[in-house]
Amino acid sequence: MVFDYLACTRPTSGGADRRARAAAQELATRAALLFRLGFSQKAAVARLVARVAWEYDPPSTGKRGAHHRPDALSDAGIAKIVADTYARKPSLGA
Repeated sequence: MVFDYLACTRPTSGGADRRARAAAQELATRAALLFRLGFSQKAAVARLVARVAWEYDPPSTGKRGAHHRPDALSDAGIAKIVADTYARKPSLGA
């Protein structure tokens, strides 16, 4: 008897980079929302840093673990995403 669902497929190349870009885009969207809600840039950074830290807690052991916080989502990386988003002053329609 063959069980097709037991066959593993190889992960596609660049999957980690695509996930990191998607996470960065989500943070930019959240930063825009916080801007429209009147949060200061400092408060938005603190809120998003806490969210990402919570999401990746506890981290996997080792650099290649499945639950490892990407370098693009470091505290400094999040601060840059928020600064870039606040600099363009997202409007209510965007």
